[in-house]
Amino acid sequence: MKAQIQEGDAKCVICQEAITNPTCPECLGTEVITWLKERIPSLADEITWPAFGCKTGVNCIKCGKEMGICAHCYTREIYGYFRDLTPILANDFAETFDFGLREEIFN
Repeated sequence: MKAQIQEGDAKCVICQEAITNPTCPECLGTEVITWLKERIPSLADEITWPAFGCKTGVNCIKCGKEMGICAHCYTREIYGYFRDLTPILANDFAETFDFGLREEIFN
């Protein structure tokens, strides 16, 4: 189910949907690295996530920085990266960092 966008809502610059779970890519990336260290520590040490400097007027609920990409779009990109490495890791990632990702991938 897509979020209803009201006039003035901050939209994700990728999908143009309302940002309803305002956790920025940097904070999500930190959580992903922590998760990955429990599974494949050597891979966690090699990964650096790209910085997304776009801003839409919504602030991250964790760090307070202004952000522009929704959690769904960000985790979809990470899922694609893991899928190319190993489908098992990608599926585990999708279960842990869902944000509507499993519905999109498995339906």
